[in-house]
Amino acid sequence: SFRRTFHAVFAWGLLFLLEPAAQVLVIEKVARALEPGGRFLFTAHTQPLEWLDAMTGRRSQSLGAPAYERLLGGAGLSWVGEAQDEGENHYYFVEKR
Repeated sequence: SFRRTFHAVFAWGLLFLLEPAAQVLVIEKVARALEPGGRFLFTAHTQPLEWLDAMTGRRSQSLGAPAYERLLGGAGLSWVGEAQDEGENHYYFVEKR
């Protein structure tokens, strides 16, 4: 632990490369590291899905939007927005309550 808090945390193209248990752990650690009102941005598919990541060749897994929403809420985070780019990357915009 760094014993520091942060205004923002970014996990673009990362979270879904982790096993589900590790994704849960990352969300919990991000929640502890964010200052109140701090922001968290991550990317993952909205549907539960497994695939091979094109850049790394690693097995990837999205838990799906409903699961992420439950995990975020349980960690004291609120899903406040979302977006999708032309490359079909889905962005979750999250804020610490």
